[in-house]
Amino acid sequence: MKNKLTIKLIVIIVATITLLVGVMAPIFYYLQPKMYIEHEKRNVAEFSETLKNVEPFDKETISEFVNNSKESYRIYIFDKEFEPLYTSYQFGNNKKFLKQLFSKKMNAFSENAEPYYTEVDNDPSVRLSTCCNKNGTEYYIYIKDSHSGVSLVFDFSNKVLAGVVLVYIIFCSIVMFFAISPMTKAVRKITKVAMNISENNLSVRYQGKIHKDEVGDLALSVNKMADTIQENINNLENYNFVLREDNRYMLEYEESRRMLLRNITHDLKTPLTVISSQVEMISTCEQQEKKDYYYQSAMEEINKMSQMISDVLHMTINERNIIDKKVQNLDISELITKLCDNNYAYVKSNKLELKRDIKENLRLNNIKEYIEFIFRNYISNAVQNADKNTEIIVSLKKHHNAIRLCIENTGRKVPDEMRDKIWTEAFSTSPEGKSNTGLGLYIVKEISLKENTRCGYENTESGVRFWFDFIDYS
Repeated sequence: MKNKLTIKLIVIIVATITLLVGVMAPIFYYLQPKMYIEHEKRNVAEFSETLKNVEPFDKETISEFVNNSKESYRIYIFDKEFEPLYTSYQFGNNKKFLKQLFSKKMNAFSENAEPYYTEVDNDPSVRLSTCCNKNGTEYYIYIKDSHSGVSLVFDFSNKVLAGVVLVYIIFCSIVMFFAISPMTKAVRKITKVAMNISENNLSVRYQGKIHKDEVGDLALSVNKMADTIQENINNLENYNFVLREDNRYMLEYEESRRMLLRNITHDLKTPLTVISSQVEMISTCEQQEKKDYYYQSAMEEINKMSQMISDVLHMTINERNIIDKKVQNLDISELITKLCDNNYAYVKSNKLELKRDIKENLRLNNIKEYIEFIFRNYISNAVQNADKNTEIIVSLKKHHNAIRLCIENTGRKVPDEMRDKIWTEAFSTSPEGKSNTGLGLYIVKEISLKENTRCGYENTESGVRFWFDFIDYS
């Protein structure tokens, strides 16, 4: 499943938000009315205290105060005879109505009364029954703040809140999907690159945009790992090449040594016998002519033995030869193009561009292993010595009676004093910090000598160009 990580992250975040909302919504639903009631209780208490302090305490002054306060409370102010001083209810400004409404509740009125919440006849409200003494007259004050409309508002607001929460969760899910998708997409690409590397396919690298975060660090690490593996494989190939030659040389040398020892053992037996008899004859012979003859005969046998010994010494200093490979009819243009494709990611990951100038349909009879080996070492040498953000140019064209491969890079040139040293065994010109065994160019030179062809390099205006001439063995 391609988006498994994306879906998993979104599910976790949405579940967290839903859990938070699921916990907070009931709390909010339960506390909202209670908080509002407590708030209104404080307002009613403050309003009643301010109302008591109104001077003079007469009908017109109280009416003006209530109108200016912009409060929507239901208010009844009357004396102990139920004579109304002020009522906010049109039908309440009547002694009979007030007596009927409050005669049985007079015990609830006190100067220090506190607001309370109650629900009478489906009318939830905050109420206050208090009294005050003005100029020797006792006045009773009843204040009521109805909540019936507020309850409807609460119910509606809770429904709206539920809808807002649902829309918020959907919106967050969409935003998180698009926010997380680039990261998970990059992780999938990095995983694909890592799988290719595990299958020994080193021609791929992570090519996406690398951000300065954990995913970017992972991409850089995977690319660096692939580069290091490829360089190590190149070095191992060089070592293997030398080890195979050493092994072949040692086997041939050991066989030659055994054969030579057998021959020497056989061939020295006769000369030694002859020399022994000649020396014996010299010691017993009295004629000078015969002594001279025996002496010359002994010297001839000694010279033969000396030549045999020289042959043995010569064998110990013979240089090893490059092992013979099978000659094939090759489309060298196609082969070099394929090698460029395989090394494109390697070049790109080192912040370089690979440019090609390959003439098509060039064929010749040659050794495929040698061509691959030479290309691999030339391209590795170019990458390690090239300046960053420059080009490596691979060209393949006819040159006189051969096909010339050139690999050019921009960077430092080869000094004249190193002209011959770079082709020697274990000599490296790679910059500090770059791993190189120094065997690559040495073996390239050995191959050119073995195959009677040419290789070399040319310092250009901006760098250096290495070349090799492949000849047709047909």
